[in-house]
Amino acid sequence: MPISTTVDTLPPLAPTQAGDDVKRRKWEAKQSDSRPLGAMERYRALNDAMDEAYDLFDLTNRDARFALILMGGLNAALVVFATRSEIVSRLTPTQGAITGVVLAAYVVLAFVFLLQAIQALRPGNIRPVSKIDAAVGLPVGVRYFEDVVTRSVDEHVAAWNNVTIAQLNTELAAQVHSMCLRNVKRKDALRRLYNHLRLMTILLAVILVIVLSFTQS
Repeated sequence: MPISTTVDTLPPLAPTQAGDDVKRRKWEAKQSDSRPLGAMERYRALNDAMDEAYDLFDLTNRDARFALILMGGLNAALVVFATRSEIVSRLTPTQGAITGVVLAAYVVLAFVFLLQAIQALRPGNIRPVSKIDAAVGLPVGVRYFEDVVTRSVDEHVAAWNNVTIAQLNTELAAQVHSMCLRNVKRKDALRRLYNHLRLMTILLAVILVIVLSFTQS
């Protein structure tokens, strides 16, 4: 009697191999440098950009406060020097008039400096305005505070419940652009502030040189 040689055949490997190839191609596509970002990847990248913009804004605040501290030190040195009676008493009327004119110029510069410091530190209000195609996802106002407060609590919660990731990314991108505009304005204000502080320092040095040369002559 012949022995049966029937053997149960294994399931075909082709579907599994095809599935592995698809997974491999998807993984390789994710590693490509030229592919567009996914929605969640854009959200994380925009949040990182927003954090960097806020960090830069905080840094400019510290720079402005440091300029005010330096200006306070200059003013304190001038007050101490001007209140030295033994120095003031040795000035002739002409020398006193010249010193007074230079001091008046310094006072004007100090006043302008304070105005510039106020301009640099005052709260900015650059509201993001965009005309984006609705197909991209118009901002619905769930993040920017001026949009949030125009709704009631229930309306705000409902807006968050209905917002799409495209709308959220669009609004976040508009906020990043708004913060960058604020940082550019703050940077320009700080540049003017420190240039003015340099002028005040030079003028203070001129005052000291004039007074010392008058008292030693």
